[in-house]
Amino acid sequence: MADIITLISQLLSDTSKWFPVNYGWAISLLIQSFIAYHVFFLSKRLSYRAKLEHSERIKRNVDEIKLGREIYLVNVKRRFKDYPSNKERLISGYSHIKAEMKVARFDGIEFFCGIKEIYRKPDGKLSLNKKHEQSATEKIKVFEVGVIPYEWIDYIDPRGDEHGYKPLFFCYYRGRRYWKNSLKKYLPFGYPYKEIIYYRESNVYRQYDPPDWKFTFVNEEVRND
Repeated sequence: MADIITLISQLLSDTSKWFPVNYGWAISLLIQSFIAYHVFFLSKRLSYRAKLEHSERIKRNVDEIKLGREIYLVNVKRRFKDYPSNKERLISGYSHIKAEMKVARFDGIEFFCGIKEIYRKPDGKLSLNKKHEQSATEKIKVFEVGVIPYEWIDYIDPRGDEHGYKPLFFCYYRGRRYWKNSLKKYLPFGYPYKEIIYYRESNVYRQYDPPDWKFTFVNEEVRND
């Protein structure tokens, strides 16, 4: 115990001698740390503001495109290389993918990308696997909907081009190719959607409701097994 007290006393003594000699350096370090701290958090706020402005700009273009309108999701990395050639590349994926407009949400834009039948197994869980078709207690037609975050969308050309005259969404293909029965499905990129969710037709939709209310989100896990 005495040794510890002696060590602490020695440290305090050394510090009291060091500080007056290095006073200017210590104050300078303190000021620089203070500035660096505030610059870091200011940059974070500016980054958030830039993201917000970008999403609002994307939303304004999306407002011109109606529900169900066919569009192309163009791969930014292949736009100036070989678009509209659409042979799939191992790393970058396709040059463009066809989809249909659904709606802009707070976290990104939703696109219809397929129609599936899902099965409710006897244990109550939902599955896409067709092996459960005979034993299913319920069969549900669902719409596959891909979600693309705003930061994955570079820009939108609502008029399209001479290759289809459909709205073009220029995207970064950062999503997983979930449908592949090959090693490609293990790559964490090559597809425009961050996630796939499912909707079914609403049973309570009324003619005067907003068009997007025709669909109800499937708020249950849908598995492949």
